[in-house]
Amino acid sequence: MTEIRHVGLTVDEAKRRLQEVGPNEISSSRLNSKLAVLRDLFLDPMGLMLLGLAGLYAVLGDYLDSIVLLIAWIPVTAVDVILNLRTSGALKALKAQLSPIAKVLRDGTVHDVFIREIVPGDLLVFEEGQTLPADGRIVEAENLSVNESALTGESLPVDKLVNGEFFSGTQILSGRGLGVIVETAKNTSYGKIAGMLEGVEASASPLKKKVDRLVKIVLIVAAVLSAILFALEIFRSGNIIPSLIVALTFGMSAIPEEFPLVFTLYLSLGAWRLSKHRVLVKSLPSVEALGSADILCTDKTGTLTEGKFSLETIRCIVGEPNSSVWEAAIMACEPIPVDSMETAIYERGKSHVQALRDWSLVWDYPFEKQGKHMTHVWRHNGTEVYRTIMKGAVEGVLEHCEVSKSELTEIEKFVKEYAAQGKRLLGLAMREGSGSGIRATDERALQFLGVLVFADPIRPSVAGAIAECQAAGIEIKLLTGDHPFTAHYIANQAGIVHSHDFLFTGDELSKMDLEHRRNAYLKGAIFSRVLPEQKHELVRALQAEGRVVAMIGDGINDAPALKLADIGISMGVSATDVARSAAQIVLMDSNFSGIVAAMLEGRRILGNLQKSFSYLIAFHIPVVLLALIPPLLGWNALLFPIHIIILELIVHPVSSFTFENLAASGPRAEKSGDLVSRRDVISASLSGLFVSFGALFCYWYLSLSVPEAVARSVAFSAVLIGNIAFITKNIWPQINTRFVVTAFVILLLVAIIAVMPIAALHFSRMGLREIVYAVCAGSLGFLPMLFLIKNTPRGNKDAH
Repeated sequence: MTEIRHVGLTVDEAKRRLQEVGPNEISSSRLNSKLAVLRDLFLDPMGLMLLGLAGLYAVLGDYLDSIVLLIAWIPVTAVDVILNLRTSGALKALKAQLSPIAKVLRDGTVHDVFIREIVPGDLLVFEEGQTLPADGRIVEAENLSVNESALTGESLPVDKLVNGEFFSGTQILSGRGLGVIVETAKNTSYGKIAGMLEGVEASASPLKKKVDRLVKIVLIVAAVLSAILFALEIFRSGNIIPSLIVALTFGMSAIPEEFPLVFTLYLSLGAWRLSKHRVLVKSLPSVEALGSADILCTDKTGTLTEGKFSLETIRCIVGEPNSSVWEAAIMACEPIPVDSMETAIYERGKSHVQALRDWSLVWDYPFEKQGKHMTHVWRHNGTEVYRTIMKGAVEGVLEHCEVSKSELTEIEKFVKEYAAQGKRLLGLAMREGSGSGIRATDERALQFLGVLVFADPIRPSVAGAIAECQAAGIEIKLLTGDHPFTAHYIANQAGIVHSHDFLFTGDELSKMDLEHRRNAYLKGAIFSRVLPEQKHELVRALQAEGRVVAMIGDGINDAPALKLADIGISMGVSATDVARSAAQIVLMDSNFSGIVAAMLEGRRILGNLQKSFSYLIAFHIPVVLLALIPPLLGWNALLFPIHIIILELIVHPVSSFTFENLAASGPRAEKSGDLVSRRDVISASLSGLFVSFGALFCYWYLSLSVPEAVARSVAFSAVLIGNIAFITKNIWPQINTRFVVTAFVILLLVAIIAVMPIAALHFSRMGLREIVYAVCAGSLGFLPMLFLIKNTPRGNKDAH
């Protein structure tokens, strides 16, 4: 039996060393720093233009406008800072919940500690699937192998012996052991590499790239048009500074800075909101992928089922299990049980554990992925008598056993019987005699002892979650290492849409050619006895067809598929470090309903982001046209810089908050496809154009009979009222508190413009006739909405 021969540091000494050397974490001081916020504050294009225009007005001697713009600079930049701080605050709160843990020996007992609190001198307990958190030296090792590819690029496992080194970022593949920590944080090999990468930015997600591309195109077009306006005004007037003011005013109107700001804010708040449901998102693009996923590949154990096994019986070929069978079942497990199935075996056979005192584990052959079995070789103390014990998938175990045809028929009979009831089955085999230490030799000519029958009930919430998921158009594929009958039973219980023709085993897949295997991946709903490389190939085949794939896993063998999938999901606290590292989302509870809720929340987030983008398109059209067309036509300026500022103070909170918390539209959450659908682009553009032409007509027509300041008040009020139309079009039929407050503030601003002559803003009081003109022109923005409501299927505004 394994016994602890080390005590490790004392708790007090570990605390002292933590204060001395600092936390075991690699972080960039650039991230969310106050200096970065100040840098963004002073380099914001809108803010720079404001300061430049204030200086130009001062040069012209127009000190009132200069002072107004300087004062306006404060709220405009403050809004951006507040939104950035809220975004970074959400991400910091999320990061705090993602702190991983490791097992260390302190005061002679095993403690779970946060990795950031590990210090030099700590004794680390190695676990299969663990990502090592620091550099150190091995002090105990039993069949220990490590994947060092993350550090060296070499994919072959590296066997580790006592006094060998281990490195941060590498992964335990098999075996057990202890290691003393030598270096932490930036002093580790991994930390030194990370230090060289601090200036390297992560690649943007597809949607973020589209946002950046849109902003870049608009900025280029705006710069060209601003230059044309400047040249035209110079040609007309010959005055440089007034011409520059006209060009910069247009440039301010055209800057689409809200798009990237809103994009980041929505995903950040979405990630923070998901964390409240114990769904932890490691990167913002993961939220985007959640909203786009249309296939969910899930395992069975611990996801659809409770993952809490109870051993119901051991079914022997003849008779009931005797003491030697129970001893073999115990000896097939690790000396200290490592999973729930082994714990269940120990619990049921605890009266036989004492018999192991006379035996020592000499060879521990790890899980073999092809046959899905593992083997232990024990030696009787003081003798050369060995017991070779194997447990695993019944088919894999039988390949190493000598059984008669009648015995094989009997075994297959009760395997089908119990698998059809959804039971989890393990074969158990033994041979007593000599041992060689060579796996292939030791695993020959075993005697099949029986089948261990485990119960693992399906989670109560799974059926409802599956139904909701499939109603949202998300296809479910079940991937499991269990018997096909067990998988079929669980699929029936969970309500996964499938037929018997769409059930494939790993063995069947391996015998198909590439084309037939690809078709099986596309059509199949249930895959049993699948290998890790088949999971990986399945994800690749689905992605080749343009499908967005979410993959759930928790083991070492799931890591390749998790990393390849568009969204990898690591399930629960039982997931290995390898799985957590490969996944983009970590679920703190092993609950399938949490995954479905997260995917639907992702769709809601992207749906609301699209609504916000649609509003921004509609908003920018009248602002740009009212700044561009009057100078082109030789009219006096309709919009001054201060008017752009007022509109910016409206658009930021509206785009950032009015749409952010809307519920999903219609009876089901629709999959989000692009930045904005073509239909919404057309609708938003028409709304913006109608309001633009209405406001321009009012300005031109009324300028013939009333002072220019009055006509400007009418046109500007029309744009404000049009904003209510733009918002309504995108949130209909939901009318929430945020919309009511926004509409009230806009109407209050219109009322102030109507009754108060504000010379500093170049406005003048409006009469009843002018108010009617403003309301009518602004209401033109509702026209596309009326057409869409008439032609939208009832209950599903977003139907395409």
